[in-house]
Amino acid sequence: MVRINMDFAQQIVDSAKTIVGWNVNFIDPQGIILASTDSKRIGTYHEAGHLAARTRQTRTVYHKDEYKGSNSGINYPITMNDQVVGVIGITGEPNVVGQYGFLLTKICEVFMKEYLLEIQSYDDQQRIGKLVMALLYHDLEGIQQIMGDADILADEKYVAISYMLDCLGDGQIQRQIERNITENLQELELPLHVHIYPNMVVCLVPESKYKKWKQRVAAWETAFSPKLYIGVGTWEAVRHIYLSYRFSRMAMKYAKDHQFFCMFAENMNLELLLQSIDEQVQRQYVEKVCTALNEEEFQLLQTYFKNELSLQSTANEMMIHKNTLQYRLKQIYVKTGLDPRKFTNAVVLYIGVNLKK
Repeated sequence: MVRINMDFAQQIVDSAKTIVGWNVNFIDPQGIILASTDSKRIGTYHEAGHLAARTRQTRTVYHKDEYKGSNSGINYPITMNDQVVGVIGITGEPNVVGQYGFLLTKICEVFMKEYLLEIQSYDDQQRIGKLVMALLYHDLEGIQQIMGDADILADEKYVAISYMLDCLGDGQIQRQIERNITENLQELELPLHVHIYPNMVVCLVPESKYKKWKQRVAAWETAFSPKLYIGVGTWEAVRHIYLSYRFSRMAMKYAKDHQFFCMFAENMNLELLLQSIDEQVQRQYVEKVCTALNEEEFQLLQTYFKNELSLQSTANEMMIHKNTLQYRLKQIYVKTGLDPRKFTNAVVLYIGVNLKK
């Protein structure tokens, strides 16, 4: 029987939400929410999803208390090789979210077909793609089945590198960039790469070829920025490359959010920690610390922190008198109860400013 692991299921729901805009759950055949865009629901029981899996029929929930652990929404069973491998659920008013049912199931089918290629296939590209996906999602059973291709894995450490294409719905440009990336990776003799629906390419680079890869970054930036963002993970043994992949996604998200072309996880300290914090916790922190600040004060703090809390350097960059800066910092203190001129208070504000960005 086909088994879907948590990382793979999370990739499905994250991508689905990007497209449909509503919270999405992936429920295993036993009714446990395996992955969700609402993190607090992961691991909880979903009765409607369980029934959808057992009956192989779409299950609609009209009221929150109608089924145990189920919010209003629609749940669609997903089958593979005539087996129910899970249920994809979209949360919201059924009359509203029902229009996304077909699209939601098609997204799942695309993922399933991309990931669950038949092991018997002798097409090299398909087998490599299957192997990379199994490594990225830590599918130990899948890795073991495919390791007849062990000759393509160097006995050294690897780094996962994630590319995200941000083409604003322009499919032609996206396909062009994808082809260019693939051709470059082939030229660099980096066969361990895979396209992840809808807009990512992930490549596994061994230490021996990393220097050549890095030399291409400047050329890619010239050709594709700002339509492409790159996140570079940590160095790991090949069987632990899924850890590098997680860090590469964090670095890639940070690059996009802060308009960097390429971000390296090894250069992220506090930023890496902040990226790993639950989004709801981030929002609560920002509301608590930054709600009272206006846009001008927010930009002032950005400049102040960029200049390492130097009053003179900040005043010079903002082209204001040092006393004016002192007054504005004092006003921030009055509004928030946090004095940017004191180190411990400044740290709290710095975190808030970075999370708000």
